[in-house]
Amino acid sequence: MKYNFFIIGLGQIGCSLALALRKSQVAARIYGKDKQFKKVYSQILNEYLDDIEAGVKRSDIIILATPVKEIQKLIKEIGPILEERKILLDTGSTKNQIVREMKKYSKKMLIGGHPMAGTVRAGEKAWRADLFSGKPFFLCFPHHYSKQGKPVIEKVIKNIGAIPVEIDPADHDFWAATTSHLPYVISLALFSIYLKQRRKNRKIDNFIATGFLGATRLTLTPAKIGSDLVLTNKKNIIKNIKRVIYELNKFKTTIEKDEISKIIEVINREAEKRRKMYENAVF
Repeated sequence: MKYNFFIIGLGQIGCSLALALRKSQVAARIYGKDKQFKKVYSQILNEYLDDIEAGVKRSDIIILATPVKEIQKLIKEIGPILEERKILLDTGSTKNQIVREMKKYSKKMLIGGHPMAGTVRAGEKAWRADLFSGKPFFLCFPHHYSKQGKPVIEKVIKNIGAIPVEIDPADHDFWAATTSHLPYVISLALFSIYLKQRRKNRKIDNFIATGFLGATRLTLTPAKIGSDLVLTNKKNIIKNIKRVIYELNKFKTTIEKDEISKIIEVINREAEKRRKMYENAVF
């Protein structure tokens, strides 16, 4: 069976979903909307719809692929007009606050989602039909009624090559804070240190290499997306910042005592065990 999709938010995730849905042949028609129309959208959509209500009426599955705060607003707008047989799925990188908003519509199929995919690239070059291939696609069900949409959504996710993984929203945000959101904050902090040193002496630019570029690539995350994920998961992120401070102080002590090599060796061994996973990561 094929479905009509309405994708709100035509950035990397939204447009890559459109390409993946078309390639998998699970889509009958794909409608889309962003802040404003761009000619390039005509390459991936059957039709651009500026009117949200019209898009909801024409579609079987509505996908929200905007920053988290905007997703929350869209749920409030679409929830009341969503017909019971239709499914609303979001792709936000935090889930607690979004799912809390979804719970208000107990007789409608709203599902929290988060594909663990994406790069810091922007524009058309960032759109990829294989972006989700082999990647977890987390799903949170706000209530029992929303689970009626589970078979359909899992079918769609599998068709685009992703792996559906059901998870509690609190667990999702807890783990994402460590593996995704904390690295983003550390990346910002490291780049901030660089900027302050650069203001004093631009010779530092001669020392920019792959290590620094890799460690700070997340600073290229669009500011709105970055600030939304931090502010909607701040308790978990703050806890992890405290853990980093504790670990850095331990490292500082071992460096002072010339004992850092032991820690490096242990961590290096563990990293080597996971090398294949690291090498398969898409940047």
